[in-house]
Amino acid sequence: MSLPERLGRLRRVDRLGEGGFATVWLYHDDDLRSDVAVKALAENWAQRLDIRERFLEEARILRAADSDHVVRVYDIGEEDGTPYFVMTYADQGSLAKLVAPGEPVPTERVVDLLCQACDGVAVLHANGVIHRDIKPPNLLLRSKGDDGTRLLVADLGVAKAVLHASGLTQVVGTPAYMAPEQAGGLGVDTRADIHALAAVAYQLLTGKPVREGTFAALADATLPPAPSELADVPAALDDVLLRALQPDPDDRYAEVGDFAAALRQAVPTPEEHTPTPRPTSVRGDGWGGQPAPGGRSSLRVAALFVLVLAVTFAAAYVVVGLLL
Repeated sequence: MSLPERLGRLRRVDRLGEGGFATVWLYHDDDLRSDVAVKALAENWAQRLDIRERFLEEARILRAADSDHVVRVYDIGEEDGTPYFVMTYADQGSLAKLVAPGEPVPTERVVDLLCQACDGVAVLHANGVIHRDIKPPNLLLRSKGDDGTRLLVADLGVAKAVLHASGLTQVVGTPAYMAPEQAGGLGVDTRADIHALAAVAYQLLTGKPVREGTFAALADATLPPAPSELADVPAALDDVLLRALQPDPDDRYAEVGDFAAALRQAVPTPEEHTPTPRPTSVRGDGWGGQPAPGGRSSLRVAALFVLVLAVTFAAAYVVVGLLL
């Protein structure tokens, strides 16, 4: 579907992506001189009132999250019967651009990005929302003012809601990231998102997916090799990721915050390194309180000793002269 060239003061620039249920466009706000993304429901679903409601509910959930690590929604509207919402534009694309077979991403970068993703998902969980479809294309990247990168969780699985509302039983998702219980039609809770986050981290760190195959393969899912066996990954991460990837949700971390804390403990990111204060002494070398190098300290002591002897000798000489 195509939205108008202008939506109020927004000017259409380009189409960012299109799927079976929605299209995302890049628009520019000429007044505020900034870019935004506009997500519009596909025309063939726009006439279904239940689907429209689920689409707008995603916008409400994102708006309520109000997190630096969840896509923000600024406005909702309707154009020619098609509902849309205006949201954050991720100018660096998504984590999908970092996924390349056999090309691991540096460990500290992966841990930094995944901890940001955990922070965003934790906010959703706190609002009673399970994402259910975490994968690299749904983890967006946006530039920060300090030349860094901010990760934003996006796309709350509208496709799943659409299929459910349509009475279809088809499983939607990507087996490489999905928790086994999702394919089995079992109850899904927040631990399914923890599995997906760990699967993303595993692929970025090793250059290999957690598993290959179809949804049927999830029924007999097993743990993959330890990350350190496939790439130059600290062994401290092995236990963390393999616990989060356990086929049985009872064996995973209970909360996404626990998973993030374990990641940070295994590989502290640069922002979390606290410089150790240099020890100071009370006038350690007599100049500004900083310890002097060992050789110079000895010379200064010797010079001070000679000076004291000279002053003592001069004083004695004067006293003797006066007595005579």
